[in-house]
This record gives sequence, structure tokens and C-alpha cells, in this order.
Amino acid sequence: ELWLSLGYLDKALVAAERAASLAPNLGRTNTILGFAALAQIKTSEAKAAFERAIVLESENPLPRLGLGLAKIRESALRDGRREIEIAASLDPNNSLVRSYLGKAYFEERRSLLAVDQFTLAKELDPADPTPWFYDAVRKQTENRPVEALKDLQKSIELNDNRAVYRSRLLLDEDLAVRGTSLARAYDDLGFEQLALVEGTKSLSLDPANHSAHRFLSDSYAARPRHEIARASELLQAQLLQPININPVQPRLVETDLNILAGAGPAEAAFNEFTPLFQRDGHQLVVSGVGGNNGTWGDEAVLTGITGRFSYSVGQFHYESDGFRVNNDVQHDLYNIFAQAALTPQLDVQFEYRRRDTDEGDLRLNFNPDDFSIFNRRELEQDTARLGLHYDPSPRSDFLVSLIYTDRTEELDELDAGVALDADSQTKGYDAQVQYLYRGDRFNITAGLGNSDLDTDERQVLDLSGTFGGVCPPFFPTCDNVVIVTTDPTEQHNAYLYGNVAWPTDMIWTFGVSYDSFEQDPVEVDRFNPKVGLQWNFTKNARLRLAYMETVKRSLIVNQTLEPTQVAGFNQFFDDINGTIAERYGIGLDATLTKNLYGGLELSRRDLELPRVLLSTTPPSVLTEDQDEVLYRAYLYWTPDPEWAVRAEFQYEKFEREEPPGLPSPLEFPTKVNTMTVPLGVRYFRTTGLGAGFFAELVATYVHQEVDVPTSTFGRDRDDFVLVDAAIGYRLPKRRGILSLEVRNLFDEEFLFQDANIQLAEPSNPRFIPDRTIMGRITLSF
Repeated sequence: ELWLSLGYLDKALVAAERAASLAPNLGRTNTILGFAALAQIKTSEAKAAFERAIVLESENPLPRLGLGLAKIRESALRDGRREIEIAASLDPNNSLVRSYLGKAYFEERRSLLAVDQFTLAKELDPADPTPWFYDAVRKQTENRPVEALKDLQKSIELNDNRAVYRSRLLLDEDLAVRGTSLARAYDDLGFEQLALVEGTKSLSLDPANHSAHRFLSDSYAARPRHEIARASELLQAQLLQPININPVQPRLVETDLNILAGAGPAEAAFNEFTPLFQRDGHQLVVSGVGGNNGTWGDEAVLTGITGRFSYSVGQFHYESDGFRVNNDVQHDLYNIFAQAALTPQLDVQFEYRRRDTDEGDLRLNFNPDDFSIFNRRELEQDTARLGLHYDPSPRSDFLVSLIYTDRTEELDELDAGVALDADSQTKGYDAQVQYLYRGDRFNITAGLGNSDLDTDERQVLDLSGTFGGVCPPFFPTCDNVVIVTTDPTEQHNAYLYGNVAWPTDMIWTFGVSYDSFEQDPVEVDRFNPKVGLQWNFTKNARLRLAYMETVKRSLIVNQTLEPTQVAGFNQFFDDINGTIAERYGIGLDATLTKNLYGGLELSRRDLELPRVLLSTTPPSVLTEDQDEVLYRAYLYWTPDPEWAVRAEFQYEKFEREEPPGLPSPLEFPTKVNTMTVPLGVRYFRTTGLGAGFFAELVATYVHQEVDVPTSTFGRDRDDFVLVDAAIGYRLPKRRGILSLEVRNLFDEEFLFQDANIQLAEPSNPRFIPDRTIMGRITLSF
């Protein structure tokens, strides 16, 4: 029993089998044997042991509970629930049994009975976080996110002020519940910063918790320029997760789909429909979207569990004509994922992804006429990933990630009279290993990585437009200049992070990484220190401090196992490869009253970007300095169980200095200052059987100033107010969600410079000067 409670499953099973052989007529030994077998998914052995224990000790509720869990694991939900009902009748004052019975009723979509059991469990053991946690999941899926948030916070308070991701019954690890999207309750309310604070603290306390990684990944979904962090946290969650029925949505892995992101209750996360019990079976979730500007898309994911094997197969399609000429985009994505538990300590997984993309010019510059009607990009990419998770002890984990990709890209561009037709193919691999150790008051994360990429590119230039159709004598031809290059990229990295909880209200983070990046002629070799502090200086207030240095590596699929944040500050951005960056920040997050939350965050990034000068022989590298400053404040309020109000302020300052020696100035802004102030209100009304209506109204004030020295455009600033609205209906019994969403409701025209000048890959802007209407439907079967 001790080995089992501590997580040593093999030792627990051996000890339980020996105890049962020495005392076969004791109900307790057979009960422990049953739970030990169940933990290793040996359901037949588990049921046999529980049935023997029931014969020997018919009045004991624990073997009845175990037998119920074993039957549910084999997908006999009704029979399993009946066994748990018997356990509750044998010990009606057992809070834990009541919690599990409530969860069984919830799975049967008998919400009223589930409510009764969770209420009883809370009364019987006020110190147990389990019923609060389960009830929070129930309320979130029944269109009651304000109440769900309150229950989640109560469960965190009862669990030593850390986020709860599983029940208190260590004999049943409750793996299914740990895979549900807890971030969804925060997302429904629009309280994104609260989710980030809880997720980052949980990972500081336990970096091997796969649910905390998934929680943080989901929390990043609506935050601009956090795409690498979101995809990386998803990879870490996948590698650490046990076999489960969680859908792997094809679009979540990609970081540059350039799709206007839906936020809040209007867009469903597929994992919110995941069953709360880990059991054999299959699930299908489908989603569709349609709107103006020729926009439509669909996503379907089929998942299942059979014994020690789980799988997910999905496809995603999206297309839109965009709001202007040559602003169209089309994606087709496919994903196959499989995972097997070879032993209780060893999981292996395989994932294959296919992407086909065709898109025009997606940038939005301050001058609305500054776009191309000719530029096109076509992309085809095949990616295979092999993952391994080995945990030799409950305190240690080893992760291995091997990724191979084959990417073909075609570019057609016309710029300053030069027509470019470029074809490139990039092949390569990325190998990463990581070790995690968790002590009582500290943890360690260490890792190594190596990747090797080869890019073969063929460029065909037409220079006739530059010279007015007359080719100068020093060019043999103007309309068919062919340049063939081979560009290898080699990089190595290593890192070591430690989190120390000392004293009890402080979490210190110390780390260092080494990055070696070589992409001729750019070479970077450096050590990068990291330090952070999370300090709960009062019960309801947390101070966050961080300093970090990074080198932007060439991430094959924009996923890394290295920790993505320090004290809640993201450290991986889509900068130009080889960029050296420093970031330092301070944040304060507080619960002002039981219904009011607020906070501040200030951060700065100092960057050194490599600019390759091709006009010299050999090509030389110049350094461009950039500064990014971010001020953010937020206030969240839940005045009523049906209302959520948020007010935010964000000021972003971007400034760059062109390096001396450039043959001509770069034609994009040297300064961009942007202030956004969104004010939003959300309403939730439950109508019974878990169904209900929701609505949202958001007004966002935007003020921007832009300095483009080479521009002849007559304006350098604009301010405007955008109104977004959404209305929707959550179907009864967790069957799905219907919604209608309108961005830029009053079709406001404005000038805006997006963040593409700061990114290595094109990205859709946060705001579009055109009314956008989207209808969505998500169904779960």
C-alpha cells in the first residue's frame, strides 16, 4: 500500500501479490492487489482481486469502489457506477466515494444526481479539494464559468495553494480528469492573465505535470506572439501525458496559420468534451466555421483508447478570401497520433503531420496601399515525431523527442521592379532529451538538443523591370537570372533550470542555457543566464520578477522542450534566427476582493538582430538593435454568477536602429507605439440539462503612432474604437456549442501597423479594417 501511494507501481504490484499469496483470506490484501493491478491497466486481474475482497469483507466499501473503477475502465460505465453506489451505501459518510459517485453520474449526463454527491462530499470533508475540483469541471461544461472559477480557486486553496489536477485518491491516479482543459473556465470568462499566473506557478512547483503544461498551452492561445510557447507547452504536455482520449487538434501544433483567432466561449476547445473517467472507447468531435469574405473551414478528430494504447486521427481545412485583393489563405492539415504504455514506467508515442498551405500577402501596414497583389507563398510540409517518456521513480522523468521534417516552399514576389520566383526545400532533424527531478522543496529541469537542417534553394530573378527593359552590359541576361544555393544550419543547445521553494511563500528560479547557432554567415555561441522570483507577500498578492537572455534558434516545427517561461514571462518569440535577446520584467497579481482581480506587468526586451549584407564578398553580418517595451494592466470582475467584466490596458513600444553600412534604408518603421484598451462584458445563462446561452460585447480603443522615414504617406498616427460581439448556445448534455461572432461590428476603417515587422514568419493582424462575421458549430459524439 505504501509503494502504491508513493507511485512505485511495479514494487507495489510485487508486494501486493506476495501479501495476497501469504494471506489469501484477507480482504485488505486483495483490495490492495486490485488497486495495484488497476494502476497497471490489468483490469481482469484487478476485478478478480476486488471480487475476492468483496466475498471476504462484504461490508468494506473500498473493494466495491475499486471494482467500479475497473469496470468503468473497461467501458462498462453503468455497471461500474452501480458498484460505486454500493460503496456509498456501505460508507455513506465517505467524502471520496461520494466524489467518485458524483463523477460517475456526471459521465452518465445525470447532472442533478452529480450535484447531490459533490455537495455531500464537500460537507463530509471540508478539507478535501477533490469534490470542489470535479464540481468546477461540471459547472464549466454547463455554461457556469463564474461558479466554476470559484470552485477551482477553492480547490487550489485546499491543495496547499497550488492548482489541482487530480483527485486525492492516489490508488487511482484519475488520469482522465488531469487531461481536461482547466484553462477553459478562465478562457470563457476572458480572464487570461489569471490562467497564466496559476499555470506558471504550478509548473514551478511540478515541471513534470502534464496537465499544467496543457493548461499553460491553452492559456497562451489568445495571446499574440506566444505561438512558439503555446506549441512547445503542447509538446511537453503530450510527452508527459499517460495514454488518454484527449483529441490532438491538427491546428494547435502550427504557429503560423494566420487565422483570426476566436477567443472566449465562441470557440470551443475539443478537450473540454473529454470524459472524466479513463476508459476504453472512442470519441468523435467535429467543428465547422463559415463567414463572410469566402471564409469556411472544418475540423474533425477521432480519438480512442484500447487497453494500453490510445490514438487520435484528425484533419483540418480552412480557407478565406481575406478582406482585400491577394489576402486569401487556404490550409489543409492532417494529423495521426498514437501512444502506447509499454510498461507502467515507459510510454512511447508517434505522430505524423501533413500541411498544405497556399496564401497571398497577409501583412497589414500602416499605409493601407502598402501590400502586394503579386506575392504568393505555397508550402508543403511533412513532419514525423517519435517521443519517449520514462519515469524510473515518482521523482524522476526522462523525455526524448525526435523530429524529422521535409518542407517545400514556393515564393513568387515582385518588389521594386524585381520579380522573384524561388523554390526551396528544407530537410532535417531535431533531437532533444530532458531530465526532470522533483524534490520536496525544489526541482531540476536539464536538457540537451541538437538539430541539423539543409536548405536547397533555387531563385529565378527577372530584373528587366529595374532597368526599364534594357539589360546593362555587365548582365548577360535580365529576365532569367538563376541563383542556386545550399544553406546548412547547425545548432546545439543545453540548459539547466532549478526552482526552489524557500521560504514557503517564495519560488526562486535559477537557470542557464548554452546555445550554439550557425547559419552561414551568422554564428552565435553564448551562455544565457535566467533568474526569476514568484513571491506571495500576502495571501492574495503575488509579485513576479524575471531576467533572462536567449538566442533565437531555428526550431524545425517551433517546438522545444526547454521551459518557455520564467516567473510567468515568456522567453521564446518568433524573432529572426540568431537574434540575441535580453528580457526583464516585473509583475504584480492580486485578488482585491473575492470577486475582483487586478494586476500590472512591465517588461522590456533588448534585441540584437543579424542583418546579412549580400552585397559584399563574402556576405557580411551587421547588427541591428531593437527595443520592445510592454506595459500591461488588467482588472477582472465577477459581480454576479452570470456576469464577467474585464478591463485591460496595454502599451507596446517598438524601436529599431538601422545598422551603419546598409546600402539603402530598410522600408519599414523605425518606431511603432501602440496602446490598446479593451473593455468587455460576458453573460452566461443556464437553461437546464447543462445547456445555456452566452453573449459577449467588447469595445477596444486603439491608438497608434508610426515612424517610417522612407515613407511618403501623409499620416503617422490613428486612433479608433472597434466593437466585437458574440452570441451562442451550449447544447444540452455536453453535446456541443453553436455561436455567431462579429468582429469590427460597425465596419470601422482605420490605419494600423501589425507586428509582422518584428516576426520571422507572416502573421495575421490583431485587428482587421473590415467587418468579419463567423458562425461556428462544434459537436461531440
